[in-house]
Amino acid sequence: MSMRADKKTKMRIRAFPMTMDEKYVEDIWNLLKNAIQEIQKKNNSGLSFEELYRNAYTMVLHKHGERLYNGLKQVVTEHLEEKIRKEVVASLSNNFLDTLNAAWNDHQT
Repeated sequence: MSMRADKKTKMRIRAFPMTMDEKYVEDIWNLLKNAIQEIQKKNNSGLSFEELYRNAYTMVLHKHGERLYNGLKQVVTEHLEEKIRKEVVASLSNNFLDTLNAAWNDHQT
């Protein structure tokens, strides 16, 4: 018997390292950003949450999670500063607590 037949060789199948094209990442982020803005407007009837989840997962899987996080943080901050803050400040003389409570409950859901 030869030496080669006695040795068991282990074969490993490695995943092919895929990198995402920067334009594709930007397209995915723009789709997610628009969807988030539609959800904030309570206009989410035409959205596929499965597709949104899959796109967000794909970004994280391909090492773009930080970009997703920072983009989401920016979109939510802009919404709170530009829309919600104006509504709350405008209600200072009338029904401030009701408006603030409604904004908070809306933000949590």
